[in-house]
Amino acid sequence: MFKLLRLVSKLSLLEDFYVLTGRKELSPEESAELKSLTHSILKRLKEKDFTALRKALESHGGLETACVFFPTHERLGRREVVEPQLVLYRLFRLPQVRSSTELKRSPCCSARNGLDKKVCINPFHYSTIMTTGPVSAIYTALPSCMEVTNDESSGFISNRTQSTTCPLDSRTSYTQPASQPIGPDYCFAMERKDWSRPWCSIAYWEQSERIGPSFEGTTDVINVFESLPEPSGFCLAALNRRSDVPEGTKRVRQQIGYGLQLTREGDGIWIYNRSDYSLFANGPTLTYSNENSSGGKVRHNILVHKVPPGYSLKVYDYKLTPKVCRAVDSSGVRCYHPESVRISFKKGWGVTTSSKYCRPLVTSCPCWIEVHLFVSR
Repeated sequence: MFKLLRLVSKLSLLEDFYVLTGRKELSPEESAELKSLTHSILKRLKEKDFTALRKALESHGGLETACVFFPTHERLGRREVVEPQLVLYRLFRLPQVRSSTELKRSPCCSARNGLDKKVCINPFHYSTIMTTGPVSAIYTALPSCMEVTNDESSGFISNRTQSTTCPLDSRTSYTQPASQPIGPDYCFAMERKDWSRPWCSIAYWEQSERIGPSFEGTTDVINVFESLPEPSGFCLAALNRRSDVPEGTKRVRQQIGYGLQLTREGDGIWIYNRSDYSLFANGPTLTYSNENSSGGKVRHNILVHKVPPGYSLKVYDYKLTPKVCRAVDSSGVRCYHPESVRISFKKGWGVTTSSKYCRPLVTSCPCWIEVHLFVSR
């Protein structure tokens, strides 16, 4: 009897972290089934695993927590649960996810215990993979007021093509060492092999003002955040920021929270949105659209993608980069720094095809970062 009461007490502690209340994605029957399966899984966890899971849920993924392994193809009642990690992820993170193929494993996660055929079920060791199709790319059209006659871009940036320029945005361009060549056929640091050196440089901006020094990234996982339970990485709150800024900027500062995680992985560079608000990102290997402009020239609009909380987006794809660089170069755009990514916290930028957007340039966003990548393949 005592063991039963203790179990009920433990399970009730986790009910506060359910995210099913009021969700339209699930029917009442499906919600009940998810809860039932989760209870069956939790009852089989050892005390240390239950403690690690509770720690992850209480910190909302802000603390580094251990893997929690559970057998795959476990029979729970009349059902065989093939993907227990999906069950907990849907209950505690995003109910709309339907398959484990939509999940991306965190670099800190061991994923599977091969000998025992177990899988990690810690819901904060996973995120949902963002697709980069037309649905996620919301700002596509170039403002007509930005068109100029010169055919040179001052950088590889969103809403920038061979026929556009922006004095404010050009101030964010990376200054390359004099020993490295610059030209239309040059993709920055593609032949660099020394991984002991920084693989990225992160600059923080508030609108068109650069704040503090750049952060040089040398580890595979970099946190960019306002506040974390165990601070590690690029802490924006530690920068010497002005207090006489617009109220909108102050609000966004406060809402950055856990911010994002920038990771260098085998297939490319990823960002994981750890905050409670959406991120907006663009980069040279993300989807772009072609548009005919005056004079018969082709204009490339690099799309800005909205990344909701809990989602991961591959902002730089090793396989796509050479193809994109060639495509842009063949149309006359000079890639002074083709391997640059921009990420805005909470506020997006660009112009939609249906209506004018209030922030046409990234330098109109209250808080954003520019990531220069020094990658090798």
